[in-house]
Amino acid sequence: MNEGEQPNSRSSGGTGLLRALNAAAASLQRSIRGEGDIYQAFSEQITALDLRGGISLLDEAGESLTFKVIAFSSAIMRVISTFEQRLGLRAKGYSVQVDQVEVYRQVIRDLQPVFVPDTSSISAALMPPVARWIIAPLLSTLGSPPGIFAPLILDGRPRGMLNLVGADLTEADLPTIQAFANHIAVALDNARLVGDLQQAQQSLETAYNATLEGWVKALDLRDHETEGHSLRVAEMTVRLARRLDLPEQEMAHIQRGALLHDIGKMTIPDSILLKPGLLDEEEWKQVRMHPTLAQEWLAGIEFLLPAADIPYCHHERWDGSGYPRRLVGEQIPLAARIFAVVDAWDAMTSDRPYRAALSLGQVRAYLHEQAGKQFDPQIVSAFLQQLEDEAGTFDR
Repeated sequence: MNEGEQPNSRSSGGTGLLRALNAAAASLQRSIRGEGDIYQAFSEQITALDLRGGISLLDEAGESLTFKVIAFSSAIMRVISTFEQRLGLRAKGYSVQVDQVEVYRQVIRDLQPVFVPDTSSISAALMPPVARWIIAPLLSTLGSPPGIFAPLILDGRPRGMLNLVGADLTEADLPTIQAFANHIAVALDNARLVGDLQQAQQSLETAYNATLEGWVKALDLRDHETEGHSLRVAEMTVRLARRLDLPEQEMAHIQRGALLHDIGKMTIPDSILLKPGLLDEEEWKQVRMHPTLAQEWLAGIEFLLPAADIPYCHHERWDGSGYPRRLVGEQIPLAARIFAVVDAWDAMTSDRPYRAALSLGQVRAYLHEQAGKQFDPQIVSAFLQQLEDEAGTFDR
């Protein structure tokens, strides 16, 4: 690289163009998070190379091409925007019949790139004849530079077209542009596969969540919890976690963990779980096993394993007197510490068979008194502040 040459600039000659487009192709391959990312990377790379261009995709019938992205300098984009407003259409998303432009038909039919010494006639052919007089100033701005039109090929079939326009393009650049088009086709297919996987995962997660909510409702009814207890504390736990700036990607796991906080009680006999009187020591031992049983059960389900902190640790206490592992302070996972405060609040503010709901004042006093004993004091403080900030949201 010569002194003063920009890293993204295109040196003259086929070798320089090849290097530049290889770098652009590498950028596209890194942009497989979505189709939109590929188009954005394409636009940035092409304009940085002082080229103009676009990517259009072929419809299922193979009859029309739709522009998904156009890449022009900011000055030309401003001119295009003016004519878009006058004509009431957008260049991005504009469709054209393949047979309307001879070069397009040739590229799609023969699956070969085509070099065009003067692209002005192609620009004019894209618009209906009645509109060409309106866009005459735009056509003048675009000029008549050479261009190359290359098919996007996947599995031996045309999927779309790449067009690049630049003053230095020559027929010798055809193989280079076609190689770049091949990279684009692969990148777009990768993005489609990623999108399909994400959609499948989302559908699977929706099904999982619906199943979890069914389990939770059955558990609440079996344990004589107030209606909607688990759904309610799950929602409140997520809100408090966000207030405490936990990473957004953890919220789904926190919600599932809160929903499943008492899943281990599935193994406790009704004779113990629903016993109207006091439990004896042996019965308490079985009850205190439910967090460990929950952990063992969730450990066998990869999808739910990240949610296990709350079911496993929500009975631990800040001072180390909880169960099952007698964890102390920050040894207790943060999600479980958050949930413990929310769960206690919901339990105390709900009517139970053996007592009426406590007043909000009584609950606040209890949380203050247990901060540093049963609960993480910082979480108690954040939760009580949230109650004030969302006054009315939690009132019953």
